[in-house]
Amino acid sequence: MPSKYCVYCGNPIKDSDKFCIICGKPVLRDLPDKQKQEPKPRKKPQRQEILPKEDTVIEFVDDSEEELEIKEEKKEKKKGKEKNGDKIVEKPLPFEVKEQMIFYIEYNDIQLNKEILITKLKDLQKSLKDPAYEYDEQYKESLNVKLEAIKTLINEMKQKESDLKQKMDDPFIVQRIKRDMETKIFQLKNLTKEHKLHKVDKDSFETLRDKYKQEKEDLEQERKDLIIGMSLWIKELKLEKVEAQSDRNLNKGRFHSKEITQDDFTSKDKELELKVKKVNVKIKTLEKLIK
Repeated sequence: MPSKYCVYCGNPIKDSDKFCIICGKPVLRDLPDKQKQEPKPRKKPQRQEILPKEDTVIEFVDDSEEELEIKEEKKEKKKGKEKNGDKIVEKPLPFEVKEQMIFYIEYNDIQLNKEILITKLKDLQKSLKDPAYEYDEQYKESLNVKLEAIKTLINEMKQKESDLKQKMDDPFIVQRIKRDMETKIFQLKNLTKEHKLHKVDKDSFETLRDKYKQEKEDLEQERKDLIIGMSLWIKELKLEKVEAQSDRNLNKGRFHSKEITQDDFTSKDKELELKVKKVNVKIKTLEKLIK
């Protein structure tokens, strides 16, 4: 029989306990035996002054604060975790998977940059029809330099695109695992069919069946772990996007309140707009890879 009970919730406690493991309240020392042995029904403690003896320190914690802390802990435990018996541990993405994700993101980022450059190139090419291009040598030279610079950048983007394609795994590991899982399912169905037709003996059937099932389960777990890690990355990117959009709204508000000039507003807005587009590319890339 326990020698003590918590005066707040009635839970049995040990002599060495300083806090109740159920409600978290401090254990009161040197109370009358009647108060120690009689469990009290759990209820929200009233905020009133209790005078402990000598060095005893009592800290009151609101139930609302405890509930908030528990909710936060539960949220954290849901992030990138796997079950290992009764213990839940976080499983990071393997380096080679992260590397491939970065390759895919860079590849799609290049596509966005190419589109932007091609749009600029088309706008500059319209200027070739400007009469000033024919008689103003300085204007002509300046325009030609810009055209050549953009064409050079586009060619560099194409080269980077080609280099990345050679490094990228196709299909991506998540799709490859899904394909391997489908193969195992087919093998299991085919094995069962062959066994029913008496083309495979019982021992061989059971051995191969267990082998294919285990391989399928391993693949499922691997795919699940990868998707959890990638989903966390997507959530972080979505937060980054929300922050960038918030910065755009703030910039707009500063302009309307005349804190900044039209030029400053336009420059900052274009910068943030591009940032949002780039984050969107990353999100869409990962969402596609996760399927």
